[in-house]
Parts: sequence; structure tokens; C-alpha cells
Amino acid sequence: MSWKGNTMERKRWLAAVMGMTMPGMGQIYNGELIKGASFLAIFLALFTLGFRWTVLLPDKFLIVGALATIMITAFVFIMMIVEAHRKAKRLGAGYQLKPYNRWYFYLAAWLLGCILVSGSVYDYVKKNSIEAYKIAGTSMEPVVQRGDRVFADKTAYRRMPPHKGDIIVFVFPDDRSKVLIRRIDGLPGETITLTNGKKEQVPHGMISALGENQKRSIDSREFGFIPLRDVIGKVRQIYYSSGDGSVRWNRIGMVLGGA
Repeated sequence: MSWKGNTMERKRWLAAVMGMTMPGMGQIYNGELIKGASFLAIFLALFTLGFRWTVLLPDKFLIVGALATIMITAFVFIMMIVEAHRKAKRLGAGYQLKPYNRWYFYLAAWLLGCILVSGSVYDYVKKNSIEAYKIAGTSMEPVVQRGDRVFADKTAYRRMPPHKGDIIVFVFPDDRSKVLIRRIDGLPGETITLTNGKKEQVPHGMISALGENQKRSIDSREFGFIPLRDVIGKVRQIYYSSGDGSVRWNRIGMVLGGA
């Protein structure tokens, strides 16, 4: 099929809408396939590197790093949409269609870029950099309260050993679909005292973890020691908190360090 002389106006509003669906999609609509793919790669690289940089900051600046990453990537995303809108205006009605200027190519590009590539990058960041958790229980009160939203650093124990007093998230041994938050009470090789007064040594490759609110906490007293490989990350900061229908401003930014 010949595309020579086949022209169609590039609509500014449509270029902007296409750009909103995925970084770089507006450029693809304007016939700039390589630029569109490059814009997507730049956006995802900024997002990934931003959160990798964030976890290296001191605990009290974790929110700052996360907000800076979100704001920078949002600004870049908006600039990409604006660029697509302006380019469509310059192209006007004299735009010569490319073979890929078809709805099914746009759909395929969106599925590949937004669902597969972007989804994989977001999943990588969540598993290998930082993840947000909402606290639904009372086992860690009063230190961590129901309604708190916290940042867990997935890289912490790749850069340093765990310390007694660290607040961690880990896989619940009795139901691996659930994640618990507790404080490290005993490290490998340490001797701890059980509730019955008996002393026991924490095996190598394991830790002991207890809740702050021990009357309402299911922890190592019930399910035993936790393999280090099941520790997901170190909880470092509260980034938002709400309860009783209002925001708990005094808890936002609270650092959750050692004992």
C-alpha cells in the first residue's frame, strides 16, 4: 500500500490526549516514533533513578526524595504533552501520514509501553527500591499506629546488616500472602528470653521480631524465628497518617529508627 501524498491534519487536542495516555505517545501520533520511544525511556529512567537515589538519603529526607522524584517526573511528563501539542500545531493539515499512524498501532504501542514496559519498571522499583504500606492493625502501637502510611526501604539490608530495634516488614510465616510489620528483638547468634523465662539462641540466618503492643501482637512468640530471606525491607519514615476522619499532621515525616 502506497502512503505517498496521503495527508491528514494533526489535531492539537488529540496529540495532547494521546500524550496523556503514555509518555511519548503524542510524539508517535505526530510521526516521531523514535522521539516517542526515547521520551518513554527518559521518563522511566528518571523514575527509576529517582527512587534509587531516594533510598540513599538520610531517613528524615526520604519524603523529600520521593516528592522530588514524583514532581520531576510529573514535570517532564507535562512537558512531553506540551511538546506534542505544539508540534501538532506546526504540522497542521499538511502532515503526511506514516505507515504506523493507525489506531491498532497506537493500541499495540500503548499495551507494550504502558502495560508491559512501564508496568515492569514500576514493579522493579517497588520490589528493589522503595514501597509504601498502609498500617491496618494495632500491633505496633503506639510507635506505628493504625492509619499510618510508611515507606519501607527494600535496599537497606543489601547495604548494611539488620540492627536490633529496626522496624521491618516481612512475610508472615503462617500465610505468605500477608505482610507483617514488627520490631527486631533478636539478631542471629543472640540469646533472647522467652515468655516462659527460658533462654534461647537465635539461629544463624534468622531473627526474632516482636510487636510494640504485645497484648495484641502475633509475633515470634507464636510463630518462632523469621528467616532473613523473608525480611522485605526496613521501615524508615511515616509519609502520611490519618485517623478518626482527620489527618494526623504531627506524625507526617516521623522517622522510625532504632529502639
